[in-house]
Amino acid sequence: MTAFTRRHQLLLYILVIFLVTTFFLGLKTRQFQLLATLEKGVMMVAYPFQKGADLAIDTCNSIIEGYVTLVHVKQENRALKNRIANLERQLIARQEEHHQNEQLRKLLDFQDTHLLPPHITIANIIGRDAGNFSQLVFVDRGSRDRIKKHSPALTHRGIVGRVIAVSPFSAKVMLITDNHSSCDVMIQRTRERGILQGGNQALCKINYLLRSADVQVGDTVITSGMDKIFPKGMPVGTVVSVQKEESGLSQEIIVEPFANLNGLEEIIITASPEPGGVNDQ
Repeated sequence: MTAFTRRHQLLLYILVIFLVTTFFLGLKTRQFQLLATLEKGVMMVAYPFQKGADLAIDTCNSIIEGYVTLVHVKQENRALKNRIANLERQLIARQEEHHQNEQLRKLLDFQDTHLLPPHITIANIIGRDAGNFSQLVFVDRGSRDRIKKHSPALTHRGIVGRVIAVSPFSAKVMLITDNHSSCDVMIQRTRERGILQGGNQALCKINYLLRSADVQVGDTVITSGMDKIFPKGMPVGTVVSVQKEESGLSQEIIVEPFANLNGLEEIIITASPEPGGVNDQ
């Protein structure tokens, strides 16, 4: 046995090394298989958590991106709204300028058409009397603009009233619809004369017209010039009602003024030719 061992010693060594190597290789292969099985199990267990985390991250990113986008959209909307508001204000301003220019052109055309005195001023309405029985307006022109007491006030449609008080920077105008207002007028068609007086906040009436006077609904009323306040031939209004008294010599004539007295913005006031005018209050 010993001689056999010695004779085949090298062969035995090689056989032992082969067996040991094979053993360890098999063991390592089984370890790899075990590790792969464990890894697969871990991956299966971890998958729901990984998927959930991924979905959560994606959701958070979507929310953040949506919020940022919403903030940008709100900022853009705010900028657009501001721009639209500015454009609307500019449009309104342009329309108002056009309206004012149109009104001024009509007032100047009225001056040329009716041969008004050369000394006139265009005044803006700055206030109204709050009383229920008076029809008064205040304008931004006064004695420094050569305005004086009893100066007539008109629009491009017709007469408005007359100045009853003046200060250096403003004036008070009594409208023809005021109860204390009076003006000498005539029916344009028949030249019948009467006194126009205020009736209420919208209409006037003509007094002292004989019952026999020819007056019809629709007739045009103009100034006669006899009161020395309004030039002759100024448009006043239209006859809207004619009522003849059953007993008596007169008739009641109701007149609707041509001028929109409740919507006055600018009016023409004739001015004194002398600088400074007369502050006759």
